[in-house]
Amino acid sequence: MIVSNNVSPLWLNLPADHHVLLVQAIGKGLDVAPTGKATVFFRADDVGVPGNSFSAMAEAFRDGRAPLGMAVVPAWLTTSRWETLRKTAGGNELFCWCQHGWRHMNFEAPGAKKREFGQARPGREKRQDLTKGFSRLNDILHKNFTPVFIPPWNRCDGESLAAMPGIGFKGISRTVGAGPETPEGLPDFPIRMDLHTRKEADPSASLGAMLRELHDGLASGLCGIMLHHQRMNQTSLEFLRLLIKELGAHPRVEFMHFGHMLGL
Repeated sequence: MIVSNNVSPLWLNLPADHHVLLVQAIGKGLDVAPTGKATVFFRADDVGVPGNSFSAMAEAFRDGRAPLGMAVVPAWLTTSRWETLRKTAGGNELFCWCQHGWRHMNFEAPGAKKREFGQARPGREKRQDLTKGFSRLNDILHKNFTPVFIPPWNRCDGESLAAMPGIGFKGISRTVGAGPETPEGLPDFPIRMDLHTRKEADPSASLGAMLRELHDGLASGLCGIMLHHQRMNQTSLEFLRLLIKELGAHPRVEFMHFGHMLGL
């Protein structure tokens, strides 16, 4: 049983017709996709500390044979924590492990949108933290580290983006439409659907908005789905399992993770 104190209203009162609406959204989205097919990837943010919610999430993906990109906060990770996370995940090829900022700290002024790598910091400091995080994950994870950067809150500035290829990053993942543009050689894998940080107060409206995100992602041909396991409860876990099942069973959907998409 998962217990969380930071759960979106959707997962406290999930509409009864969610399964029917989910299947409809998947079918309609694929029907208008450019090739009639879509690649789907899942991204789990704020990874670094083992716990029941992480274990439940990993089990859902193992059971559904679905790949998952783990966005790991380097400053949260220790060798012992990594051994526990790896053991919990099962050590199989379903999971790839990427970099989620350095310590997931906001440096912007009160009232401004949160950023760890934004204009409020000197470029030298940002490059240092990007490099420290990269080196730490490379040292602890070794060959399990996939050099994709996931900025906390899905935001970073142009200075940070420009520094990434030289550090060794091969890709980035942000919310669809996020700017600024990435430099050449740094592909952006956009998140289209947000499962757990939804802000709508009305559950029906929230479900509708979330399924429109899924529809639009599938229609684009590349649908990234963002998770926050610390914000899951039992209802959202069951929906996650359902989502994996319905997408995985569809002949026009292909599951991948960042390593697959980069050919690593």
